[in-house]
Amino acid sequence: MNIIVHGSLAFDRIKNFPGYFRDNILPDRIHNLSVSFYIESVEEKRGGTGGNIVYNLALLGERPKILASVGREAVSYIEFLKERNVDVSLLNFNEDAMNSMCDIITDKANNQITAFFVGASGIPTNVDFTKLDRENTIVSLSPANNKADSLKYGKMCKELGITHIFDPGQMTPEYSKEELLMMIDGSALFTVNDYELELVKAKTGLTADEIAQRTDALVITLGAKGSAIKTRSNTFKIHGFMQDKMVDPTGAGDAYRAGLLKGLTLGLSLEDTGRLAACAASFAIEHHGTQEHAYTHDQFCERYKQYFDQECPLS
Repeated sequence: MNIIVHGSLAFDRIKNFPGYFRDNILPDRIHNLSVSFYIESVEEKRGGTGGNIVYNLALLGERPKILASVGREAVSYIEFLKERNVDVSLLNFNEDAMNSMCDIITDKANNQITAFFVGASGIPTNVDFTKLDRENTIVSLSPANNKADSLKYGKMCKELGITHIFDPGQMTPEYSKEELLMMIDGSALFTVNDYELELVKAKTGLTADEIAQRTDALVITLGAKGSAIKTRSNTFKIHGFMQDKMVDPTGAGDAYRAGLLKGLTLGLSLEDTGRLAACAASFAIEHHGTQEHAYTHDQFCERYKQYFDQECPLS
């Protein structure tokens, strides 16, 4: 199965704030916000939704293709991905543009404030999906910081009958009601966190149940509480785990998304797909950065069996 991930490649500057945001923000003065946070540590890591997802897919034994525009600083990043069995043939390299960068501040409660510089990821890509093996391809339309590209590839997938996931992430506010409905309709999975779901509900006027009628499955990530997968007739709850080993939650969502894609390629049930995704996410939260974790096939399956008390689907 061919997996194409449309998303960004960025460098993340991860900054840890030793306090709580809530102690530094006055709710009644939010209209005139001016705050400063003391940061105790800063690290620069490889990131971006697309890069994170393909990195995790490679850990799960896949050879995914990354579809993105990148800038001049990305040369070392590209080599890093190639060394880990990621296909970079669909990358659009731009020597004259700066690469995307993301600044993330995390507080003691694992709340996050993020500032993102679009850079090269805002430059359009142009891949002809008509040349793909439609029956054996899955496309993940992840946050790419180029809504026009996401809409273009979403329409291609629908017209060509290519299995696809719509995962708007931090780009959710950029979509209009009509655009959201177009992208949700006919998707294999529509993936959001609980906050993004509320944005979608407000924009579309639909309930979660009504949204679930328009996609094969609505996947809602709930942070430490796990996730929920809602279909037209059922809801599966996947509990979170390994929270005692939490170091940094930043990469959990993208690791989870990689697990969803892996589950689809294996033809697993939605419930088992969610479990596989949760297990993948559990490794990501144990390290600072979104691509610092690693595991073997045996290590993954051992954790899966221990936690879910059933045979690992990767066996």
